[in-house]
Amino acid sequence: MPIFAAETANKLRTTMKRILLVTAILMANVLSMSAAKKTVIDRIEPTDWYVGMKNPQVQLMVYGKGIRDVASVTTDYPGVVIDSLVRLDSPNYLLIYMNLRGAKPGTMTLNFGKTKVQYQLKQREMSGDKRMGFTNADVLYMLMPDRFAQGANHPKQIKGMRNYVEDRTKPSLRHGGDLNGIREHLDYFKELGVTALWFTPVLENDSPDSKNGYSTYHGYATTNYYKVDPRFGSNEDYKRLCDEAHKKGQQRLAEHSRVAQ
Repeated sequence: MPIFAAETANKLRTTMKRILLVTAILMANVLSMSAAKKTVIDRIEPTDWYVGMKNPQVQLMVYGKGIRDVASVTTDYPGVVIDSLVRLDSPNYLLIYMNLRGAKPGTMTLNFGKTKVQYQLKQREMSGDKRMGFTNADVLYMLMPDRFAQGANHPKQIKGMRNYVEDRTKPSLRHGGDLNGIREHLDYFKELGVTALWFTPVLENDSPDSKNGYSTYHGYATTNYYKVDPRFGSNEDYKRLCDEAHKKGQQRLAEHSRVAQ
C-alpha cells in the first residue's frame, strides 16, 4: 500500500473514533437530561405565598435530587412571571425568582420539565400597615411553652419524632407544656392585666435528647420553619390560640431564632 494511502486510512480511523466518542458523550448528556426531567420535588420553601404584597417578587428554594439541572421551569398561571432561575453549586437545589404582580389567589402549577407541582397563592387577611405592633402601653408576659402548662389530650409520645422524654423531675428534659395549655389560661393573663404574650419558639425542633440528659425544650433548635412542633400542637392550634387571645384583647409576639417579630 502506498505511504499516502496508509496515512489517509489512519486519519479516517482517527476521525471515526472521534465521531464515536462525541456521539457517546451526546447520548450520555441526553440520557442525563431525561433523568433530570423526572426529578421528584421533595420540598419548596416557602411552602406557599401571598398575592397583593407590596413587593410582588418572591424567591422559591426548590429541593430535590438533581433539580439544579432541570431544563426549564414554567407556569401558565395568570399574572405570574418567572423572572430567572439560579442554579447553585449543589445539584439538589434550585432558586426560582417570580413576580406575582398581577396574580390572584389560587393554586398555581409549576412545570419542572415533565414534573408538575401544585403551589398555593393565598389572600392576605390584611395588609401589613394595618397590623398593630406593641407599644410602651402594653404589658408583656414572656413564657416558655414547654414550661408553662399542659392542655387536655396532650400526646404521651409523638411517632416519627427523634428520641425525647417528657419528665418534670429532670430540669433539662421536656416537661410537656403545649399551646392548648396556654390557651386554657388566657383568662389568667387577662386578670393579670397582660396585653401581649411573648413565647420562646414553638416551631418544630426535632433534635434528640442527648445521652447526658439534655434536650431542646427551649425551642432554639428549629428544623422546620413552617410547622409547629407537634409536641406543642399543630398550626391550627397555634391559630386558634392567637384568635382567642385577640378576642380577649391580647396580642401574640412570635420569637424565631431569638428575634421577636
